[in-house]
Amino acid sequence: MFIDKDSLVINGISMGQYLTNVKYGFFDTWSSDTGYTLSNKFTGTFKGTIPKFSLSFRPLKPTEITYLTNNIFRRVTQTVVYDDPDGTRKTVTTHKGDLELDFYHIDMSKSFGFEFVGNEAL
Repeated sequence: MFIDKDSLVINGISMGQYLTNVKYGFFDTWSSDTGYTLSNKFTGTFKGTIPKFSLSFRPLKPTEITYLTNNIFRRVTQTVVYDDPDGTRKTVTTHKGDLELDFYHIDMSKSFGFEFVGNEAL
């Protein structure tokens, strides 16, 4: 949950000052034997829940983009510390999405999104 500016920390960087919105996703994964039988009974093996963080960034200056690129965006994996809806603080390792920057003026980007997906189930 995004309850204060330090509720989401990526690679040691508190993200609150850069964001306008955070979407927390928790996606359940099941084994290949999962589904409904001919008698309409659900069966299968639950494998776990994978977290996904969708971040919406405010317009950033080039110095901020360079800092975040060198410390987060161009890293293969990230360490994400967040306040989970279950009331605990969790640490997960993630992989990243693609980065696309659009500049609307010299020296200022437009708002943009970036996603991080957990490498393991919670």
